[in-house]
Amino acid sequence: MRGRSVAAAIVLAAVAAAAGYFGGRVQGAPAADHAAGDTEVAAAPSETGNAAGKVTPTIAANPGAAQKLPAPRTPLKYVFADLQARANAGDAVAATRLYRDLNLCRRYERLDRDNAKLSDELLGQAVDRMSPQQLQNYRAQLDAVESRGQTLGGLRALCDGASADMLDSLVPNLQRAAQLGDAYARACYLDRGPNYDPASLLDHPQRLGDYRRETQQMIDAGIESGDWQVVNLLRGAYEPGASNLLSAVVGKQAYQRYRYLKLFRLGAGSDRSIADPAQLDQDLRATSMKLTTAQITQADAWAEQTFTRNFQGKPIGADGPLWDPCVFPYE
Repeated sequence: MRGRSVAAAIVLAAVAAAAGYFGGRVQGAPAADHAAGDTEVAAAPSETGNAAGKVTPTIAANPGAAQKLPAPRTPLKYVFADLQARANAGDAVAATRLYRDLNLCRRYERLDRDNAKLSDELLGQAVDRMSPQQLQNYRAQLDAVESRGQTLGGLRALCDGASADMLDSLVPNLQRAAQLGDAYARACYLDRGPNYDPASLLDHPQRLGDYRRETQQMIDAGIESGDWQVVNLLRGAYEPGASNLLSAVVGKQAYQRYRYLKLFRLGAGSDRSIADPAQLDQDLRATSMKLTTAQITQADAWAEQTFTRNFQGKPIGADGPLWDPCVFPYE
């Protein structure tokens, strides 16, 4: 019973990511101007040379931009072409909407299958052998599975008819949203890059080159905008033994590791919920042993100036906690 409870918790937690997005009734297909089969697809972001020029958000600064988007939960097959064209043109709001819808649809089949399997397992259990506490837990799990089933029904409506080509554009659209300043997309793209969708990476290996070219620009944008998530990702990437894509791109320079560690230390303060201050101090001391006195002085000055100028001296968590880099909010 315990193993099944753990499995249930994992499946339900995964499905819960979509629950906020599908809190209301799923909207049906739009009016007749979007007839069935009318699924013209705009060109996805270029697979080569995405960094050729800086894309300027043209709609993100417009307070009414969100109102111009299709209604939430509109089936993706009806709105993909329009959202893609707008994202390609630099519309940050459309780019965000597109990569988040694509992310949900990429995960839909697995979530639906896992929820159905869990439902079958629960219904197959012998309730007459359960203690009162086990029976209470069992009923709670059944209620949760039913609720998540309703959520997945909304996800089915969103994703039904979405083509393989549409779903394959998840990473380029995540990248585009990151370029346009979406902090969640930027954190995920820096952390995972094209590995966020390993299946599509096999068909598009050039995306690794795109990632290498884009990384430093996104790091600079994150630091400039006071994004603690970017600092945290760099802290991990420069850690000895790190082996993700970001660490492969930034390398193992002790000077850079010290700079970002120092900046993170200034933001963490004495808050143990962020990191162990003693461990951070120990890491700084160990890294400083690889530097000259002049390098340490220069790095300390950079960290302090950056903390004051870009982060306004605000500690980590002042604007919300750090998050899993590839968990996105759905409104």
